[in-house]
Amino acid sequence: MDLLSISAFNILQEMRRDDIEIYHYFDPAPCGVTLHAHGFYELYCLLDGKMNYLVAGSRCTLTPGNMLLIAPGEMHRPDIDGPPQNFDRIVLWMNPRFVASLYGLFPQALQAFDGTRQGGHLIAPDEKTYRILLNLLQSLLYEKEREDADSPYLYHLIVTQLLIHLSRILRHRPHQASKPDQRYSEIMKVYEYVNANYQARISVNHLSEHFFMDRNTLTRQFRRIIGLTPGEYIRRKRLQEAYRLIRQGSGVLDAGYQCGFADYSAFYRAFRQVYGVAPSQLAGQAQKEAPLPAGGPWEDTE
Repeated sequence: MDLLSISAFNILQEMRRDDIEIYHYFDPAPCGVTLHAHGFYELYCLLDGKMNYLVAGSRCTLTPGNMLLIAPGEMHRPDIDGPPQNFDRIVLWMNPRFVASLYGLFPQALQAFDGTRQGGHLIAPDEKTYRILLNLLQSLLYEKEREDADSPYLYHLIVTQLLIHLSRILRHRPHQASKPDQRYSEIMKVYEYVNANYQARISVNHLSEHFFMDRNTLTRQFRRIIGLTPGEYIRRKRLQEAYRLIRQGSGVLDAGYQCGFADYSAFYRAFRQVYGVAPSQLAGQAQKEAPLPAGGPWEDTE
């Protein structure tokens, strides 16, 4: 493993470039990722070990030799069993507008991306094709580190090759019927309710009464599907929104209160525990940062 290519985990799961971003992770970070969706394609390549993944209500097992392709808007998260452990993996994010921009040049090769949801999420190429895909991902990591005047042209060419190989696999694989988890739709209603009402004073008891579910059942099933208990997720959601507001220029106190924290000291402790910096430190960093230009430098952090 090339330690120089290891990225700091992007906890926000947001793209800052308008084309692609690639990360090589070696850490236990997936254990802390809750159910989420984003507006870009995600290609997930596990280099060793075994990992379960929940995508759109169904579970699949990811091992070296296959890859996971997640379409924009699909709810997903790692589903890790056992104690935390380091996972060696490469993650590629692709802006759908960038992918669509290649349709004019390669319409037949890329049209399969329109049906990624219908054919399942696990990509299982033959051994030779898998090696080609892995080499292309490693070439992208190399250009990310090199970052010279030629790199923007090279990584677009490399990604184009990778997309063509993926589309070839997607076009010829058999249809795989997805079987959503029995409790998934019920818990997703709770999840969506929390996302819409995190600023209010909501609790596990409130959720249990509102959705006519036993408190223990709600807590157990929510944790199994989302990755956190309802109380933990409410706090995480509030912190994520406060983080965004501060990055956008909101005052620290206003951000905390707007996101449901009635006590600043509790907000401060929780924020520092999750993000490793005080809210005021993040505000100072946000003031110094300039917007990234299109095609600008690669980013490893939030």
